Order: sequence, then C-alpha cells, then structure tokens
Amino acid sequence: MRIKAIRPASKQNTAPDFQEWSIKVAKSYASPGTEIDVAFLDAGPNVGPMVGHINEARIQSSAPFLIQQVILAEEEGYDAVWTTGEYDVGVEIARHLVKIPVIDSGLTPLHVATLLGDRICLLIIEDSVRTYARKLLKRWGMTDFVTSIKAWNISVGEAWDRKSEIKDKTLSICKQAIKEEDAQVILPFCAVFIPFILTAEEIEAELDVPVIDPGAVCVKMAEMFVNLDIHRSQKAYPFTPQGKLLFQYAQASAIGVE
Repeated sequence: MRIKAIRPASKQNTAPDFQEWSIKVAKSYASPGTEIDVAFLDAGPNVGPMVGHINEARIQSSAPFLIQQVILAEEEGYDAVWTTGEYDVGVEIARHLVKIPVIDSGLTPLHVATLLGDRICLLIIEDSVRTYARKLLKRWGMTDFVTSIKAWNISVGEAWDRKSEIKDKTLSICKQAIKEEDAQVILPFCAVFIPFILTAEEIEAELDVPVIDPGAVCVKMAEMFVNLDIHRSQKAYPFTPQGKLLFQYAQASAIGVE
C-alpha cells in the first residue's frame, strides 16, 4: 500500500530540518507493508501557514497547490492521500477530482475524539484562527462536541526554534480546559505542535484525559479505507473528468500560465 502525505506548508517557507523531522514522524505511522511518501508544496515563500499571520485566507492560499498534489498522487499510483492540514485546505474540492481516498487531519480525528468523550478541547494555532475553526465546526456539525478552544499563540514559523517552551504551554492550556470547562478529550489542531514537536503520549502522560494523535489516526484510517476498499459517495462527491479539467484550467489562469 502506498500513501502520499501532503503537508499544507510550502517547502520554500519551511525550515529544512523541520521538513526532515516531520517526514520521519509521518513515516513512523506506517504499518508493515505500507509505504508513506511526504510532499511539501512547491508553492513559493508566501503561501501556506508556516510564515505570516494565520487566518482563513492565509491557510487557504495553499489549497490550489494541495489539490494539484492530490491529483498527481492518483496519477502516480498512490492508494490514498493523507493531507496533514487540519483546516480543510482544499480537501472538499480534491474529493471531487480523484477516486482514491483523501483523508484529512481535521474532521477525521475529530470523529475519533467523539468516540472517547463528548466534551472536546480543540488546541488551535493562535487566536486569529479561532473564528475559522468555529466556522468549520458548524460546517461539519461538530459544534456541540467541542466545548473548549484553546490557542497556543506561538507563531508556527517560530515553533521549531521555541520547542522547549511548547510543552509547558500545552500542559497549561490543557489543564485549564480540564479544570474550568470539564474537557474530556484533547484534540491538537496543528500538526506542527503535535505530533511534529511534541507527542500526544507525552502530554497525555501528565493529564487524566486522552490526547488524540491526528497523524496516527489519519494513517490508520487511510489504511483501513484501502484494506476495506471503501470509496467516497458518488452522490456526495460526483466525479467527472470535466471537473478536473476545469480546475486545472482555472488554476493555470490564476497564475498566468498559457
């Protein structure tokens, strides 16, 4: 089985040592017989969430490049795609354009979290993305389950260099959510912090509630979809070759390619 993991940040604005480490972490989730390849987007230094102010527009700037990678993954013969971004970065569009499973790091771990408790604390990057997170929860019908939203408020672009302080901040906001808002499950909503800097296990070891590892959940879900031959509904995500051609034309027009 071959799974392509797509990082929503561009390789031009992501530190090489962080790229190397996050690739190693992503590959560690594979079961025997599963091969995971990791792709960072070739999208320029000003695209994606690793630099600059984080909000919906900044996050979604990666969407066309991510969708292109999903289409390429199917053409290259991958059995499934795992997008490591939590904020629906082009995933809904991509599911219309390919037939292989596209597993995202937002809604997929959120569904798993609801199996462990009904009061979930969502850990977001910073306060500036809070409104967008709430918008997604409404779209997904998951608002009632997420009873806490706590922000790290540490720049993602600085996180790799400030990793020594991230564990203390993570434990502090988790304990606050548990004590003040009766949080029953912790769900990290930024892979840069968990699992690529901290592990879910080391945070859970100091709390009395489960902490979800979105990476592990998504890889195991992708493997399950492939092993059970599960495909998305044609009624929900109707596929037509014309749709793919239209997207490619729109993308080329947007960046000025003839």
